[in-house]
Amino acid sequence: MRARSPRAALATIFVEGLLGRLTFGMVSFALPLYAYHLGLSLAEIGVIVSTRSAFELPLKPIAGWLVDKTSVRIVYIGGIALRCVSAAVLVLAGDFASLCLVRALHGASAAGRDVGSLTVLARDSGDRMGTHYGWYSTVRQVGNVGGAGLAGLLIAADSGGFGVVFAFVAAMSVLPLLVATIALREDRVAPAATAEPASTRPEQQILPADALPAPPRRRRARAALAASYAGLGGAASVGMLVAASAYMVHGIFPVLATSYAGLSNAQAGLIYAISTAVFCVAGPAFGWLSDRSGRAVALSLRSVCNIASSLLYVVMPSFAGLAVARCVDDSGKAAFRPAWGSYIAELSSADRARQGRRLGALDTATSFGEFLGPIVAGILWQTGGILALFGVRIVIAVVAEVAALRVFHKLGGHGPARRARPELLAPATAPASR
Repeated sequence: MRARSPRAALATIFVEGLLGRLTFGMVSFALPLYAYHLGLSLAEIGVIVSTRSAFELPLKPIAGWLVDKTSVRIVYIGGIALRCVSAAVLVLAGDFASLCLVRALHGASAAGRDVGSLTVLARDSGDRMGTHYGWYSTVRQVGNVGGAGLAGLLIAADSGGFGVVFAFVAAMSVLPLLVATIALREDRVAPAATAEPASTRPEQQILPADALPAPPRRRRARAALAASYAGLGGAASVGMLVAASAYMVHGIFPVLATSYAGLSNAQAGLIYAISTAVFCVAGPAFGWLSDRSGRAVALSLRSVCNIASSLLYVVMPSFAGLAVARCVDDSGKAAFRPAWGSYIAELSSADRARQGRRLGALDTATSFGEFLGPIVAGILWQTGGILALFGVRIVIAVVAEVAALRVFHKLGGHGPARRARPELLAPATAPASR
């Protein structure tokens, strides 16, 4: 399948990314408070929050498979529709089970939308994948932070109630569905027929397919599975390590700022605002740089920023220290994401028939790192203190850097992004020598 209008498809992804993360930020802010308002325990709230990841992770590979078997449009719009259902259930939810259902539907929705948006970016960006992915990450970041702030205002306007904010989320969820239904249209591309002359030499004659013994079904299934994910192990490991090290602090930053550094909630919120402004500038800038000057610098900067911010968190537990550390950390994220998006687009385009599955597998690896990071951070902080937390984070950053240099150097990662040409992907046939 191909987009009828690549520009319209990309614009759809940007609009949905902004509005989708706006509602996501609102739900992420309001849902734990609503659960606590209902009298649920902290353990139950933790289960509710983690339910999203528990459903999202296993469903992303399935979403990639569906993209290859059907179309990006079906999977993407299906994911947005599930978010609308999730928002409708949220309006009516009032107990532990219904809130878990909300998060489960949200996880299934995220699987379809994330894989679908990555496929559109990889398919329609051409040689500007880094630039587009940088802008895509930026609008999502703005939507996420803006959603949390808007949710707080709506809850305050409702005198501490949650009906207004949940109704607003339900209404906002419909807009991306309308946009995607109208703008994300595709046409089927007929495969090019390539006729090869039959050889006249007896030893080179190819037997008909029905004359060869068919391999067992299990062997065919294993071979198809191996072909779908061939060559992705190293890149998936890098994505998981980088995401884990980044989200070790991202998930616990409010507690780190207030409990460890002794800052007020207002100071912690101000640091969020400052770092978001830095990300909004750095994301598009590094995306542009990745497309024109190569991606090696961006990959190295991610680990350097992880290490530098970890040291700053330890030696400068103050407002200024945490603000600088957070900005350094977010600058590294802004540098890494466009380069990573460009890489996974290049890796997935090596097999167009399985592009969705390959993107789904790589995105699942990064999502698993985001899920694992806060858990590891909490365990380390509780058992070994702040030094153990940031010491292990520095080690993970170093390991991720070494792995990135080894994996992506083999792909020619020190230059600008390049697209795999179909004629280079077909097996070469050397002429027979006499």
